[in-house]
Amino acid sequence: MKQKEISALSLRLIADFFDGSAEPLIGYLSEGVLWVGPKDNQIVRGKEELASILHHAKQHSRYTLSDISTQSAPVGKKGVNLLLFYDVIIRKPDGSTHIGRQRTLIAWELEKLSEQPDAEVGPRIVMILVSNAMAMLKTEDDLSLPDSAKSSVRAASDEDSLSRRILVRGIKDESHYLDAGSILYIESTDSSHHSLVHTTSGELPCLDRLTVLASQYSTQFLRCHASYLVNPYYVASLKRFSLTLSDGTILPVPEKKYTSFKKALNEWAVGRS
Repeated sequence: MKQKEISALSLRLIADFFDGSAEPLIGYLSEGVLWVGPKDNQIVRGKEELASILHHAKQHSRYTLSDISTQSAPVGKKGVNLLLFYDVIIRKPDGSTHIGRQRTLIAWELEKLSEQPDAEVGPRIVMILVSNAMAMLKTEDDLSLPDSAKSSVRAASDEDSLSRRILVRGIKDESHYLDAGSILYIESTDSSHHSLVHTTSGELPCLDRLTVLASQYSTQFLRCHASYLVNPYYVASLKRFSLTLSDGTILPVPEKKYTSFKKALNEWAVGRS
């Protein structure tokens, strides 16, 4: 079982769940799955029972994930334990917005996908452990945070930017699932073999090539230079032959790329109006 693939799959399942779709997660549950919540007696065993709870859980608030990272560890030859850290932004019906830090352990094992003797083997979730006050079951009681775990945050002016997430591979075998709206720009490093992600809260080195990120996330970023991807949301000004970001960072825009980049930036601005 490849840890990087399991990390990417787990991130996608968690993101889908908080976006309102429990089916992808349910599809990967083992028949004997164990779910353990953060409160006393929040224990559910078995795919059928857990799936029933997930299907009937009422969603009164809106949820957005941000600042997601993972740590994984193999368990023998057939298992991987994956620990996910992420913020959950909660927008309640009364208009208030809160943020809580979530930690979730997902235990994966390879299992036969049917009872046939020659059945294929695939990854299945055998345990989910939620280790703090943000329960994974989406009911108002489960999602009530104690005062010590709550912090009000200003509602984002551009909620769509929070829903656009990108996946980058950290240098210590982590996976980071970032809000595109928090990224200022990305630069190529190590002779174009790796990249450095500049966010509103700091820098994050990653193993991904800039060319790969540019191809995967072409709708979120514009390429102003062979060594830079820029988030157009943070472009404060453009002149020959450089641009300035809202934090004062100046990036080069080569003469041969200036006209096409200016056109792409204008089209992006018009598309938002």
